[in-house]
Amino acid sequence: MKGRILLVEDDMGFGTMLQKWFERNNFSVQWCTRLNSARETLSQGEYDVVLSDLRLPDGDGIMLLQWMKERRMNTPVIILTGFGEVRTAVTAIKLGAFDFLEKPVNPSVLKQKIESVFQHVKETVNTKTTSKKTVKSKTDQSALIPSLVKGNSPLLKKMYEYVALVAPTQMAVMILGESGSGKEYVARMLHEQSNRAEGPFIAVDCGILSMELAPSELFGHKKGAFTSAVEDKIGFFEEAKGGTLFLDEVGNLPYGVQMQMLRALQEKKIRPVGSTTDVDVDVRIVTATNENLEKAIAAGKFREDLYHRLNEFLIEVPPLRECIEDISSYAAHFLDEANIELDRNIRSISPEALHKLENYSWPGNLRELRNVIRRAVLFTTGDTITAENLPVLEEKTGKECENNMSLTRDAGEEKERIVRALEKAKGNKTLAARLLQIDRKTLYNKMHLYNLDL
Repeated sequence: MKGRILLVEDDMGFGTMLQKWFERNNFSVQWCTRLNSARETLSQGEYDVVLSDLRLPDGDGIMLLQWMKERRMNTPVIILTGFGEVRTAVTAIKLGAFDFLEKPVNPSVLKQKIESVFQHVKETVNTKTTSKKTVKSKTDQSALIPSLVKGNSPLLKKMYEYVALVAPTQMAVMILGESGSGKEYVARMLHEQSNRAEGPFIAVDCGILSMELAPSELFGHKKGAFTSAVEDKIGFFEEAKGGTLFLDEVGNLPYGVQMQMLRALQEKKIRPVGSTTDVDVDVRIVTATNENLEKAIAAGKFREDLYHRLNEFLIEVPPLRECIEDISSYAAHFLDEANIELDRNIRSISPEALHKLENYSWPGNLRELRNVIRRAVLFTTGDTITAENLPVLEEKTGKECENNMSLTRDAGEEKERIVRALEKAKGNKTLAARLLQIDRKTLYNKMHLYNLDL
C-alpha cells in the first residue's frame, strides 16, 4: 500500500468514486461522512493524508482542521471545495491546510496533489528535524509557498536589497503594493531570510475578519467565552509563536480591534477572549496593504499609533507594468506551473504573443498574468502559445501614456483623477478602475472615502 487516506465526504456518489480511485491506485482508504466520526477515527489511528469536504452535515472542514491543530496532529489536510467556495478554502490554507482541490475533481490533479504530500513528508523526515513544531510548520507551508522567479528590473533588485537588509532584524515591516503584485510572496521572503525561518509563517487576511470574529481569530478564546465556544481555541498570534505573523490588507482590520493589536505588539502579550490571564507571545509582524493608510488615519478609520508601530520599515512592491523586462521570465514560470496543474506540455510562447504581453498595462499585476497564461495553456492546441491563444489585451499607446490616470498619494489630486476617470468611462466603474490601474474593490473603497456618488 502507498499510504493511508482518511476521506471525509458526505456525498455518497462522489465519496464512492473517490474511494474506488484510491483503491485502484493502491491506497488504503477510510471513509467518514460526518465531522464527529472523522474526529473519532483520527483519535484511534494515524493517517498519511486527510481529504475533507469543506461542508459537512455536522460542521465543516475548517472545524476539523482547527480540531487537529489544537491536538497537534500534523497530518496534512487537503480541503475539497465546490464552486464559489475558493475564498473559504484559501482561509483554510491560511489556517494550516496543505492545499485545496476544487470539485469536480480532475484525477491527474488529485494524483499530483497526493504525490506532493508524500514527497513533502519524505523530504521533511530526511531533514531529521527534532522539533515537532518545526516539522509541523514546514509541512503546512512548503507546498503552499508559491515559487517565483526573481525579477531583474532595477525596481525589483532594489526591493530585494531592502528585503535582505531588514529580514535578519526584528523590525515590523509594512509592504505596500497594488492588488496581485506579490505582497505575500515578499512577506514569505522576509520570513525565509530571517532567524525565524524554522518557525511557522501564519498568513491572515484581515479583510475577512469581522468585529465579532477578529478577537477570537487573532487572540484565541476559552471554552464558554460565547455561545459557540465549545472548546478552547488558539489564535493566530499563538500559532505564530517563534515565527512570523503576516497580516494581509491590514487596513481592513476592524477599528475596535486595533487597540488590542497595539497592546499585543507593545507588551508582547495577548489575552484570549474569556480568559483572565495573559499569554506571552514572541512573533515578528509583517503587514501588507494596497491602500494609503495615512488617508485612513485622516478619515478616522485607522489608529495612527498602530500605524507607526507596524511601519518600522517600509517596502514597496512595484507594479508589473513598471517591470516590463521581467514579463518574459514570469510568463515562462507560470507556463511551467500551468503545464503541471493542467497536465499539458506547452513548450514556449511565441514572439508575437510575448509582444502582446509586454504591451499591456496589467492592472491585476502578477495574479492577472498568471491567469492569462493558465487560460492560454488550456486553449493552446499545439506546443506553442500564440497571440491568438491569448485573451483580448489592449496594447499601451502613446496617448494612454500621455493621459496616465494612475493614482497618486496626494489626496486632492487622487480625488480629481477618480472623477475624471469616471467621467471618461461614462460611469462604467470597471473601465474607470482600469484607467486608474486599480481593481474595482479599491475604486469603490476610494469613492466611499471621498464621498463620491456610487
